[in-house]
Amino acid sequence: MRPPDWTSDDGAIRLYCGDCLELLPTIAKGEVDAVVTDPPYGIVNKFADQNRPNRKGTRKLSWSWDDAKGVEQAISITCELASSAFVFVGLDTADRVQSAMRENGMTPKPFAWVKKHPPPAMPGNWWSSGFELAVFGYKPRAWFGYLDQPMRPNVITHDGLRHGNSEKSGHPTQKPLGVILNVVNGIVPPDGVAIDPFMGSGTTGVACVQTGRRFIGMELEPRYFDSAVKRITAAIEQRAGGPMFQHIPDPQLFEVTA
Repeated sequence: MRPPDWTSDDGAIRLYCGDCLELLPTIAKGEVDAVVTDPPYGIVNKFADQNRPNRKGTRKLSWSWDDAKGVEQAISITCELASSAFVFVGLDTADRVQSAMRENGMTPKPFAWVKKHPPPAMPGNWWSSGFELAVFGYKPRAWFGYLDQPMRPNVITHDGLRHGNSEKSGHPTQKPLGVILNVVNGIVPPDGVAIDPFMGSGTTGVACVQTGRRFIGMELEPRYFDSAVKRITAAIEQRAGGPMFQHIPDPQLFEVTA
């Protein structure tokens, strides 16, 4: 595999700016333990351009730059490489992700992130977006971090990144760090490696730094890659300065407050 475009001093974090379809085939099976990703399916919403109430401008609700078939191929490759996977999906992409998991020996299960304070519905929509879907897939003997908990609901309750939140990086679909920490602590072994072929602003990488996991991130867009490098570098510097938050409080409830 070509040298990473950015790596941590200890080599635990490796970041690549490029097409994951070109990079993924160079990773050996068994090199990564889990996939944690939010893929950018090229789906056009009927209300793709909407007026934003009380603020100037419009809101874009779709990506026109990505090929959904390429995304599915990347998901399939990563599911072949890893023992478990957590993939955010839409209603019309869940079946395709589940199929990719099954084809690579995984058992898929549904998952949901419920937002404590959903954003207001945009004009022309029915209800506000109060939750997001994901699919969790695992192979036999895959590591799971919550086996000692009597209750393990497949729901995470956590607030979204509301306007003005200091965690926001400018990525249009950035997930809250608390949500991803839940997932990383749940499916990535403490000494394991997580991979995100659609790294975006690097939230999965930040979660891996905070919990002591290793991470391989890939991002096609240079502006988001640069944002990921900055966020992960800051997380490494913060961790070096003192003890970091390692485990999620009350994990049997899968509850994290912002």
